[in-house]
Amino acid sequence: MQTPTAKSATNMMWFTEENVPDPAPDEISCEGWKILVRPIPNAPKSKGGIIIPDSTLDVIDLIRSVGRVVKLGPLAYSRQDMLVEGQKRPWCKVGDYILYGRYNGAKFSYGGVKLLWLNDDDCLGVIKDPAKINA
Repeated sequence: MQTPTAKSATNMMWFTEENVPDPAPDEISCEGWKILVRPIPNAPKSKGGIIIPDSTLDVIDLIRSVGRVVKLGPLAYSRQDMLVEGQKRPWCKVGDYILYGRYNGAKFSYGGVKLLWLNDDDCLGVIKDPAKINA
């Protein structure tokens, strides 16, 4: 599965190239209801190969953000109201690509990787195939 690559300078401010590995699982403690997410950039081209202008990418960034779940806190999705339709499973798991609000969470960099702390209820949904973003 190929993830989109960043195109604009603004877009690059919040993303780390895919070839840079995630921090080791024991390097960052993920506590409580937190989700540790590695943001991914918007696709620089449409499905038809049209290059999306930087100004449009910036607007897309304001509308939504997508990232890969790196780690879940021990209490994430432990509340009854956070389970999917009464099932005993969380909304997302490590490795899933999720959609979250643009201004949600706290951004930080660790070991050269840009990451984001989110509350478990900041996850708006799971993206099955991030290669289809903006496709």
